[in-house]
Amino acid sequence: MAAMDVDSATAVVGADAMAALPSVARRMNFKLFQQAETGAAIRIGGRLAAAGAGDARVLTTTDGGSLRVLAAAEPLPAEIAGGAFVEVVGTKAGADELRSAGILAMPGKEPMVDAELWDEAVRLSHLPQLREIFEPQL
Repeated sequence: MAAMDVDSATAVVGADAMAALPSVARRMNFKLFQQAETGAAIRIGGRLAAAGAGDARVLTTTDGGSLRVLAAAEPLPAEIAGGAFVEVVGTKAGADELRSAGILAMPGKEPMVDAELWDEAVRLSHLPQLREIFEPQL
């Protein structure tokens, strides 16, 4: 299998923390997030709303849910903070809270991601019949 080209201009926050997660994070939507155990490593796509002073950031997921993103105090690049489609990687901290290890902005200009297609791909990856296709081979 050939290596995937990665756009070096893609904004990423927390690459080292994502690499240090104890397990490979599975892609989820809000419904699957609610079913996951606290502490589970996850990655979830959506739009990150800018936070006001002292407020936690809120991720609106591809299936319409809202998660509070508990993140490090490090400032986010404009590509991430500006409401673009992102993927947040971290661990489930509560029923509607995600402790962020890292955040990746999707490359390109708006509209860069079809949220419905993304959500459908996430749901398909969790079907028992297809799960082995999507799970990483360690």
